[in-house]
Amino acid sequence: MIQVRDISRKWFETVHLTVDLKTRSVKGGASTVVAQFLSFGMSMLSTAVMARLVAPESFGVVAMVTAITGFVAIFMDLGFSSAVIQNKNVTQKQVSTLFWFNTLIGAGLAGLIALAAPVIVVFYDEPRLLTITWAYAFSILISSLALQHNALLKRQMKFKRISGITVFATAASIVVGIGMAWAGFDYWAIVGITVSFTLVNCVLTWAYCDWRPSLVFNLTKVRRFVSFGFGITGFDFVNYFARNLDNILIGRYIGAAALGLYSKSYQLLMVPITQLRAPLNTVAMPALSALQEQPGRYSSFYRHYVFLLAFFSMPLVVFLFVYVDEVILLVLGEQWIAAGYIFQLLAVAAFIQPVGGTSGVVLITMGQTKKYFILGVVNAVVTVVGYAIGIKWGVAGVAISYIIVNYVTFLPSLYWAFRDTPVRLSNFLSEIAYPVVFSVISGLIGYSVKNAFSPYWPDILLLAVGFTVGAVVYISLWFLSRKTAEKFKSVLKIRAMLRQQ
Repeated sequence: MIQVRDISRKWFETVHLTVDLKTRSVKGGASTVVAQFLSFGMSMLSTAVMARLVAPESFGVVAMVTAITGFVAIFMDLGFSSAVIQNKNVTQKQVSTLFWFNTLIGAGLAGLIALAAPVIVVFYDEPRLLTITWAYAFSILISSLALQHNALLKRQMKFKRISGITVFATAASIVVGIGMAWAGFDYWAIVGITVSFTLVNCVLTWAYCDWRPSLVFNLTKVRRFVSFGFGITGFDFVNYFARNLDNILIGRYIGAAALGLYSKSYQLLMVPITQLRAPLNTVAMPALSALQEQPGRYSSFYRHYVFLLAFFSMPLVVFLFVYVDEVILLVLGEQWIAAGYIFQLLAVAAFIQPVGGTSGVVLITMGQTKKYFILGVVNAVVTVVGYAIGIKWGVAGVAISYIIVNYVTFLPSLYWAFRDTPVRLSNFLSEIAYPVVFSVISGLIGYSVKNAFSPYWPDILLLAVGFTVGAVVYISLWFLSRKTAEKFKSVLKIRAMLRQQ
């Protein structure tokens, strides 16, 4: 009993996290960045190999299933993980109840998806979807078993442990996927990556987090968590539907081949962005939650967080936009070259997407989940209308509608989200202004380099030179004034802090 109490105390108490929070966040962020970098390298290698071993149509077939199963899976957590991270005080009985609640929901959703498999087959008129859907149903059940353990790791800012889990699970799943593709399992190789990652991630999460649930299920103990979580789940519900309706419409009305090009373009674009965004978001959630009653420190932390996100993500998206053909040929191969135009359209939207998404982090960490849900509903309605109109012009029409919706709702959404929080829209705009301008300028220089040398240089050399020139131009622009130079040095200070640890 004493040991159980000690383990529970180790995972639930968070007072110690506010001591030297900046250093803790930097070190945690560094571990996560390293893990994301390794995962990114492995994912790109996997993408390059799989794209050459598996046809675009097969990717489209799997995307038909994931667009639907992923939508159902958002109900698995019900926002309980975020509630455990955000709330100051949690107990063994509360987290145990949430664990069993998540497990029951996961089992129920897995059964629901399995039963719905024949309906999915009829909807798409694609017999191969039956067994694929069953495999993803099993993956959902396994995922539910690790939700609260993962939340406790994040609550305690155990980012090094989380990073180790991510890297190992990614490596194992890639080995499985490439092995299956090489053996000729076609679309099953794509499914194998997802299922094996889920299994390995669950086992390692339990191994690294030694907290164990008690045999207790008392919903009265978790009412505030349920209330908090429903706001997040409501947002995830409408947001997922809106964000994935494009895949459903393209798969239903245009076909698997077109969906394969569209979904792979989006994936290729988002993989590097996610590697940048995920570690910052992972650190920001518990850190901002700990500062929710300290407005000044909260605002300062958020401003630095959104600046770092803009500093790295915006020039990267511009580079990918300019060198789209070279990136696709190098990573995916010639059979995917038709995805170039779609990729560029999606990149226009992705330029502001990572920083715009930080409004959700603010609302969650401030406990304003009802407002978070309302924001999701409004954005979802506008997005769905855009897709419904855009599908008339095919895949390009859907992508263009996505761009329009993102930019039309960008500032109004941020303004409304930041009301009644320590963050102001002016804070946000001041932090992203220079990254926007400098990224565009470096992109124009990169475009000039591409036009001048693309007829004479091989793709890989053009990419290397273009990236180098773009990076040099981008960094040089930060030294045009004392103010921008200080902003740039704030990025270097993180590196200096890490060397001192």
